[in-house]
Amino acid sequence: MHRIAADITIQWRSAMLRFALLHLPSREEAEDAVQDTLTALLQLDPASFDASQAKSYLFGILRNKISDRLRQKYRAPLSYDEAFEDDLDQIMFDPRGHWVDGVAPATWVNPQQQLQNDQFFIIVDLCVHKLPAKPARVFSMKEFLECEAEEICSTLGITKADYWQCMSRARKQLQLCLHQNWFEQERAP
Repeated sequence: MHRIAADITIQWRSAMLRFALLHLPSREEAEDAVQDTLTALLQLDPASFDASQAKSYLFGILRNKISDRLRQKYRAPLSYDEAFEDDLDQIMFDPRGHWVDGVAPATWVNPQQQLQNDQFFIIVDLCVHKLPAKPARVFSMKEFLECEAEEICSTLGITKADYWQCMSRARKQLQLCLHQNWFEQERAP
């Protein structure tokens, strides 16, 4: 496993560090998050590890390590009662536990097919890294780290208006970049 881990480290460490630097305030914290991720790789049972899934595994762990660090740094702890005080279950489900009409999630055609394409993710990564730092950080926290808007505003010290402006600009620039570098390429003969 140590040889496999060494190969994987060589292959993915710089991409992981770039991703961590986008979200964490210091290089040291980013390095620590990457190192924690690679340590988790070494703790795996070699028989259960599929090297072809290394990228998904590593970035999933890294995302959690970054989220943990951001939450620990910026979020005040909530009590159990505060965390679950909404009545979301009563809004979304009937007394038998079935979805209320009009609330159930829609069935998607098959979004996993395109999302599983490694080349697509390479282009997405390049497009995100072409964004200016602030919109890239906001977009990445929202879409990759799955943070809520309030948490992003609090973490980055920005207003809601600034958050929405960053998200709008990031989405527009990503749409243009993906169109030019991915979707147009698919249509070319």
